[in-house]
Amino acid sequence: MSYEKLFNLKSNPFRHTPAISSTEIIWAGFPLIKEKFHNRIKRAIKVPNSSLILNWGEYGSGKTHAARYFGKKTVLAEISEEAGGKIPYFIFVTLPKGKSPIEDFYTTIVDKLDISLLRASFNSQKEDLINYIDLIGDNGFIKNVAKAFFNDEIEENLFRRYLYGSANATDNRSLSERGIQRVLNPDTDYSKLLSVIFSCLTFNGSVYSSVILWIDEFEDIAILTKVNGDKTNSFLRELLDNTPNNLLIFLNLTQSALFNIEDLGEYISEALKSRIKDRINFELPKEPEILTYVSELLKAYKVEDINDTNIYSPFNETLLQQILKDLGNVSIRNINEALGTLVDLAESDSKSPIDLEYYKTNLTDVIGWKN
Repeated sequence: MSYEKLFNLKSNPFRHTPAISSTEIIWAGFPLIKEKFHNRIKRAIKVPNSSLILNWGEYGSGKTHAARYFGKKTVLAEISEEAGGKIPYFIFVTLPKGKSPIEDFYTTIVDKLDISLLRASFNSQKEDLINYIDLIGDNGFIKNVAKAFFNDEIEENLFRRYLYGSANATDNRSLSERGIQRVLNPDTDYSKLLSVIFSCLTFNGSVYSSVILWIDEFEDIAILTKVNGDKTNSFLRELLDNTPNNLLIFLNLTQSALFNIEDLGEYISEALKSRIKDRINFELPKEPEILTYVSELLKAYKVEDINDTNIYSPFNETLLQQILKDLGNVSIRNINEALGTLVDLAESDSKSPIDLEYYKTNLTDVIGWKN
């Protein structure tokens, strides 16, 4: 039987895998954490200073979900309207883990830049933008590459080949006429070029108010060699230093049983750590927080607004309290996995509502990993 007929739900709210469609990415519960992100983004829209924010919590605590939610255009547009500014340009990346982290970092960010859209967005003020590029920085070569980035007379695929370092001799001859007479050097050019582009995106605040760069899985810097870890820290520090205005960087960092805030220096260099403006903590949730989260999530997935006094339907509060007692102190991901499995099992057995007896019958499948 379908979720709709059985539970009055559009689908299983407790997903085992991240949502793909932006309409399925919703925020439920945890209002204080939501407010912190909301205020940080609002401040980035209103206050020009660049900043670095550390998002700290255990695996499965919701850091990646926060990035997906606050990366939604509808959410950013709402915050922008409240702040009285333009929408931020949002870039979400996962920390590169290869042998060439700077090249991978740069390439991943370039992949996220919609050159056609950006050229069209700034086309009406191209001359002013070119003049602005001439005013920032002191590297003529980087300036010429940045000007080419916004120049729709240069074929996009050709220019992307150049940015990726795969341009051929014909491409290079074409670009040399624009003052681009050598390839980009990863050690000296990548951070400078991205910084100029970021500054251009927020040029006079008429198209984008700020750039949000959200970096996930930063804890994986621990698996890099010390040299590559140092390079990654330096790259981020240079991005911040070379983009003094309108850049907001969020770092998602997962703590573990062997990793506490005192050990932060093992992952983030002192130079980068000194630039952290705030830390947003994702604590393991307590029972009242979980109950609110479950009720709000279920409400968002309801097909019809039926006058039901049980806000936890198809569960009930007693059942949820027992599940939370059996789970113990765990992350929101573990809670989603348990409740999601229970809903799937009940759907396959056409069991509604889901009661304590049914849960106990299927206890091994729902939380067997705890034993």
